[in-house]
Amino acid sequence: MTTLMQQEIFSEPSMMKRTINACKPILPAIYKAFKDKGITNIITMARGTSDNAATVFSFVCPLITGIKVGKYHPSLTTVYDADVDMKNTCMVIISQSGMSKDTVAVMEKAIKNGAMTIAVTNNQDSPIAKACDFHLFMDVEEEKSVAATKTYIGELFALYMLTSALKGDFNASYAELADRIQEILNLNPTIEGVAKNLHTLNNFIVLSRGTMLGTGDECALKLTECCYLFNRSYSSANFMHGPLSLLDENANVIMLAPKGNFDAEFAAMAQRIKGLGANLTAFSNIPEVLACATNAIVMPDADVFEAPVLYGTAVSLLALNIGLAKGLNVDTPRNLNKVTITL
Repeated sequence: MTTLMQQEIFSEPSMMKRTINACKPILPAIYKAFKDKGITNIITMARGTSDNAATVFSFVCPLITGIKVGKYHPSLTTVYDADVDMKNTCMVIISQSGMSKDTVAVMEKAIKNGAMTIAVTNNQDSPIAKACDFHLFMDVEEEKSVAATKTYIGELFALYMLTSALKGDFNASYAELADRIQEILNLNPTIEGVAKNLHTLNNFIVLSRGTMLGTGDECALKLTECCYLFNRSYSSANFMHGPLSLLDENANVIMLAPKGNFDAEFAAMAQRIKGLGANLTAFSNIPEVLACATNAIVMPDADVFEAPVLYGTAVSLLALNIGLAKGLNVDTPRNLNKVTITL
């Protein structure tokens, strides 16, 4: 394998087994603390790829537990210095490194204002891991490429396990899902072929819906940072409220459309994209969607919880292969560092 990014994507099945083993022992104590402290709501604090994982969690956790999940805007603390009441609140802080200064500042203020805190990181020695009430350690080994790939999937696994635990299920098995990632890795030759068709194009629209929204955002982010492409991710529903005007024969659309709750909507959107002459690349297992695609990647069946993970690996492979086709160094994209400092 020629790049660190490729090596890290292909390590995901084994790395997720490590995540499962590392997180499982912590879950009963988190469940007990939720009950003892009377936690009624969850907020997430994250940026970039980690915030995309938080978006998936904001769908999955309410679906399974009924607990509402919101997002905390870091600048409320780092710029406005607002005092936000955090009683009866759990802040889940998701950070690959656990070291960004803004993340540390938000955590410290949240603790001061009464929050219970859970860290999701890949660094046991980080300030976030050490200071939070609980730490869900991804344990996926050091990620050396700048783009977060295995850590995005690791964050999803940790957050899925947290969700199951909040429902009182400490033995939910995600090992089968880890093994299923290999099904996506086996699609790499197909994805590489699609990448060669796409690498000269610019300006992609990424469409998804529901639990897939975070992975749609992740697709757009990966194509931006690894391939220097301008992309925008939309809910396929929100896309109808204005952005639909972007579609013409020069538009390039990527659809992440797993079979499930939105089959009819995805199929209608794919037909509309085709009818307007746009270039459609579809990751899907819906026949009507695949039939409309210029480039079709036939995905395996997956439920609403499995799909964000499996499609997450697929879009990382797409960004990897487009970047390589463009002759770029996908491991060290220009202007970027592994740990990003922001306010």
